[in-house]
Amino acid sequence: MDILTHTLSGVAVGTAVSAFADSGIKSRLSIVLLSGFAAALPDVDAISLWSGFDSTIGAFFNLSDSGRDIYAAKYWYSHHAFFHSVAAAFLFTVLVGLASYLIETRLRRFKTKGISDSLRKNRLLLLGFFLGYMMHLVEDMPTPASTWGGVNLFWPSASYFGGTGHIWWWNNYDIFLIAVGVIFINLTLSLIGKLIRFDLKRLTIGVFILGFSFAFLQIKTRDYDFGYTGHSANYQQHEAKSKQIQRELLGNRIYDLMERFDNSLKIYF
Repeated sequence: MDILTHTLSGVAVGTAVSAFADSGIKSRLSIVLLSGFAAALPDVDAISLWSGFDSTIGAFFNLSDSGRDIYAAKYWYSHHAFFHSVAAAFLFTVLVGLASYLIETRLRRFKTKGISDSLRKNRLLLLGFFLGYMMHLVEDMPTPASTWGGVNLFWPSASYFGGTGHIWWWNNYDIFLIAVGVIFINLTLSLIGKLIRFDLKRLTIGVFILGFSFAFLQIKTRDYDFGYTGHSANYQQHEAKSKQIQRELLGNRIYDLMERFDNSLKIYF
């Protein structure tokens, strides 16, 4: 799935988690933004596609394969491998927790009690980060198997999960709009919650679950198999079909707006 939808899905997660924070808007905003960052982070393993990868990172580590070969392979640092695993989500969450502690203490000496207190204080921030990261992995599972066969969810196990081909890599505008809708509704509820008393936690969680369920339904009811293994000879056909499905789902007016937005971006969307 595209990086923009991944990121906004993480932001949607953050809007639900932040509703549980008793502190001010700055703390809640931190949870929302960090959750979005976490949802984009797994695709750092796509850096091997960078045009300067071979002459910089590849040369530094004396890698024998080119960046493009690494990307499509099954090394631990290939795409959909370690960085698309629960282990990576946990590791990065721990690193964020330690970074928060160091920032709070201004790089003073480590104290076990201080670390535990900091982790407890920032538990919602870390929960949002972890769940945002995990959301990316979930969203990648319905994409085609390609050369990986899914994502290496339980690294260091050699097993890959997903790769079902329910959706295409890009132009899943309906999923994008669902994520935007969840963000808008939950942020609006948070603002209204300052004026009217209601159960913000239950409502934001409910909105997120409803949005997630709707997205799941959209993914499962595509009447076309985008699945392939290895390198697809029908790439353009799959992409054209994906766009046709989006036009049928959204209608001409909304689809045309989304396509113009898509064409204005310099990233795959």
